[in-house]
Amino acid sequence: MKKKSIKDIAQELGYSKTTVSFVLNNKGDEKNISKKTQEKILAYVREVNYQPNQIAKSLKKGKTNTIGYLIPDISNPFYAKIGRLIEDLLADKGYHLIIGSTDETQEKEDLLLNMFVNRQVDGLILASSFENLGMLNTLAAQRFPMVFFDREHPDFFGNYILVENKNAMKGAVQKAIKHGAKKIGLLSITPNVYSLELRIDGYREALSDNLIDIDNSLIRIVDNNNLKESTKVQLKHLVEDQVDTIVFTNNQITAHAIWAMNIFHQEKIDDIRFVSFDNLDLFDYSKPKVTSVAQPIEKIAHYTVDILEEVMNKKECISKRIVLEPKLIERL
Repeated sequence: MKKKSIKDIAQELGYSKTTVSFVLNNKGDEKNISKKTQEKILAYVREVNYQPNQIAKSLKKGKTNTIGYLIPDISNPFYAKIGRLIEDLLADKGYHLIIGSTDETQEKEDLLLNMFVNRQVDGLILASSFENLGMLNTLAAQRFPMVFFDREHPDFFGNYILVENKNAMKGAVQKAIKHGAKKIGLLSITPNVYSLELRIDGYREALSDNLIDIDNSLIRIVDNNNLKESTKVQLKHLVEDQVDTIVFTNNQITAHAIWAMNIFHQEKIDDIRFVSFDNLDLFDYSKPKVTSVAQPIEKIAHYTVDILEEVMNKKECISKRIVLEPKLIERL
């Protein structure tokens, strides 16, 4: 059955499109349309189950009440939890969230950015890889409302909600050293991401400050496109090198390493401790023991939504950089 339009309703009832439109937009009284006419139109609309074209309506208003949420991987609990909080906060303000995962590839990030813009989202919340600033510079030049979280680019002017990375990781590694760690390896993904670079720098500084030689062979990079298998392979190298502690730059690698330790290295499970940037509930009862840097997820979500709303309302370029302190959770 063909969906009815305002034109169809007007023709079938013998009224003008303008009259029907005024009634459907609650402007009947304002435009001096009789109650009888309003009731007749509304009754007919209910009878035929008329549904307005929301896209056309949005285009007319110049607002779609949608926000794009662009992150590396929605299956990562860190991004999933923040996304859920942001979704709820935006819903209270009348917005809907559209989610896209970039898989840490610039090609997919640009594709999703174009898709969001073509769908005329009112704003963007991003954890960008910043591999290529072309598309982002274009949007910034157009004063498109954007807020970045988790990651930043030192040469990109924008609004950032960040967590202290370098000193937080340094402090976590120093705690491990204080508790007896002497040979400390590290596993990371995508080390060219600025926030992950800072975490690796914190690891290096902690070793250097405690007069522990930095062995680059103990710094292993995991393939983001094959996370589980690659973590297993790189973990094996560190176990065979007889490390007593392994540092991870995010919780996904840590979770895969816990699986690999329990399946392939059970004999070493009490000999190696883990230090993870990002926390998971799993770490409360997992083996090996995991000391983690827990990011303030609720604060990140609240600040992100508040600043995005400010940018959208002002319709001008502002630049805020908020750095939040994470919390160290020791599990000994």
